[in-house]
Amino acid sequence: MAVFELVAAPGVDLEAALGLAPRPAGVMRLERLADIDMALVVRLSDSLLWLMPHGGTRIAQRLTQWLGSLGLQSQGALDPQAVWPEAESRDQALALEALGRAASPLAVDLLLDQHRRWQEHRSQPRETMDEISRRSRFLNRLLVPPLVVVVGRPNVGKSTLANALLGREAAITSDVQGTTRDYVVTQLDLAGLVVRWCDTPGRRDTTDQIEREAIDIAGELIGAADCLIGAAAPGIGWPDLPRPADLHVQLKADLPGGNAAEGALRVSARQGSGLSEFVSAVREFLVPRDVLAHPGPWLFDERLAAS
Repeated sequence: MAVFELVAAPGVDLEAALGLAPRPAGVMRLERLADIDMALVVRLSDSLLWLMPHGGTRIAQRLTQWLGSLGLQSQGALDPQAVWPEAESRDQALALEALGRAASPLAVDLLLDQHRRWQEHRSQPRETMDEISRRSRFLNRLLVPPLVVVVGRPNVGKSTLANALLGREAAITSDVQGTTRDYVVTQLDLAGLVVRWCDTPGRRDTTDQIEREAIDIAGELIGAADCLIGAAAPGIGWPDLPRPADLHVQLKADLPGGNAAEGALRVSARQGSGLSEFVSAVREFLVPRDVLAHPGPWLFDERLAAS
């Protein structure tokens, strides 16, 4: 559902412009907009109106065209304090705005504390903006899920691992090589950090055109990965990768044989052993504990640097 936020210029009656009956602030009504769609229309203040249509992308496009025909044009980003009048400061308004788009539960308490942290920083700086920016690059992964790509040879157990983490059968698993002929991307919550998890097809030489295309696409994903995980299993060696893996995991650890590489995590997805340690390691790589625990401010929005 789209949300249209209309801000009235001085002397402009938004309801009259839209052909709607006037309403006091705080009142919500269901209205038909120009025979395009039904929408919830909310008067938030004397100058602020929200339109929340029921329809999807095409309806939003038609409403945008209709609003433009009425002379109501997009003015770009609004002042966050106009959108969040309850905020005590611009910092807090920006934090409330970020809270609405944050993907990870770990972001909630941090964002709610940013008003205090930025006030302290501005009154008595203890870090440079460059230092805050370097730490914030990790924390920004709490807003936009980072990409985790798992790569291994066929039948290594990548899909079983993904299913164990997800808690449902999201990928086909079997003992037949080439079963995962396409890459599977899903969102996973790893102890409060939401990631885009990519289960790639096993890397091998193949004449199957569909499988070949999927492997080629997986190569592009490997280059874009925020965390690349190499997977092996007893009797199945480590994959050849175009870049070094950030983490190594020895799957099927319940089976005999196969010595894990030094530093590799050992996981049996079927038995559940090693899963919590694996989740902790991935989260630590993407958003380290010392970054999460740091008491300083978070540059979650570039506008904070100019405040």
